[in-house]
Order: sequence, then structure tokens, then C-alpha cells
Amino acid sequence: MTDPVPGSSTGARHAPANSPVEFGDDGQFRHDGYWNSFQFDPPLTHEDALLLVTRAEELGYRMLFRRADYSLEEVQARLVDQGPSAFLDITWLQEDITPKEPPATAEQRMAKRIGKLAPKADLIITDPYLFTRTRVKDSGVYAASLGTMMAPALIKGLQITAVVKPSGNDPTVHAAVEAELRAREPGLRLSVVESDDFHDRFWIADRARGLIIGTSLNKIGRRIFFVDELSVTDVAAVLSEVDRILASQP
Repeated sequence: MTDPVPGSSTGARHAPANSPVEFGDDGQFRHDGYWNSFQFDPPLTHEDALLLVTRAEELGYRMLFRRADYSLEEVQARLVDQGPSAFLDITWLQEDITPKEPPATAEQRMAKRIGKLAPKADLIITDPYLFTRTRVKDSGVYAASLGTMMAPALIKGLQITAVVKPSGNDPTVHAAVEAELRAREPGLRLSVVESDDFHDRFWIADRARGLIIGTSLNKIGRRIFFVDELSVTDVAAVLSEVDRILASQP
């Protein structure tokens, strides 16, 4: 992965005047590339890392991370064998870790991220609890929230295919969400497929670009979670499973 030059895609004002500081490899930390690198000792807790992200944004900086391009199978295997530290040791924190925050702020943050998918014809969502029965009592509020978050991606003729758990497909919530989306874009089409096969929340546009979202959208603002881009390999893996599920439908 090649780092962008500061001042181009990152929003930084200019590139550093001095050469990057070089670090030797101690088995856990290595400098590699254009940027200066920093290490905290003792290691940051997750809560403190989020505080640093917030403070950095207040000062006009972005905290980014470098990641290796792993397939879903490789990620799962490393998590089982080594736990989260297998990835925490090699990544830098970035803006895609989302803190608890007021619902309106969380909705706008998610709308921006979903909007970047920019679907032109097709949007696939795998979210077991997209139409969860826990939002029956405030289904209208939830539908409006979901509509706000999805609004930048809604275009005329868009085909949305949602894969949800049978127990996470409440008809009242489903109807409220569908009515909200159609009110925002009357020309869209929504297909809902029930399956227990997906746990993670994937959003894939035009069978080409994807996100993994660490929580169902009905929890936005209530939990700390992550959002990350899917590699081409991961998009293909998710699509393979979705296609298998769709082909099994009567």
C-alpha cells in the first residue's frame, strides 16, 4: 500500500519539511514509508485512543493507519490464533473508529461514509438486524434515522437487496423503513432475503465497492464500532455467499 503524499488526499496543509524518522524493527514496530511514526509506551487503551482521535480532529489532524490487505479467511484465522493484538500491533488508528456520540452526529458521520460507496445501480446490505423487532415501538424514528444515513446513496432505479435474519425481519419495522426509503426516492426497489448465514454487516455497491460496519445501524450512536473498506478479494468473497443465498431462494 502506498501512502498518499500529505496535502493531497488527506487534507493536510503541506508535506513535512524534514525527512521521516527511521525506526528499527524490534519485532512489533517498524517505520515504513513517507510518514514519521509514533509509538506509545505503555500501549494505548481503546478508550484513550478514541480520546486522542477526538483531540486530533479538534486540532485539524487525521489519525490514519497502515494495514495489510487480508482476506476475510485470513482475518478470521489470525483472530482465532492470535487475538486482536495480531492486528493492533501493525495498524495505526484512523477516523473509521466511531465513538459513542449523539444520534444526529452519528447519523451524519454514517451518511458521509455510505455516500462514498456511490452506488449507480445496485446496493447489497447484509445486516441481520436491519429490521429488528427491538425498534417496533419507535419504528418511525428508526426509519427516519436509517433514511438519513442512506440518503446520499439513494438514486432513481436503485436496487437494494437486504439479507437479514428471519428473527430480525419484523414486519412493522420493515414496512416503516421501506416507506421511508421510497418517500426519499420513489424509484428505488427493495428486495429482502432471510438467512442466518451472515453475522457481519457488509454494504456493497455495484458488486465492486464495499464497507464492513461493526454494528447494525439500529445501534448507531450507542456503541463504539468501526467502519472499514473491503478489499476486492473480500468483496468477491461476500458476493459469492450472497449469490449462493439468493440462488437457494424459492
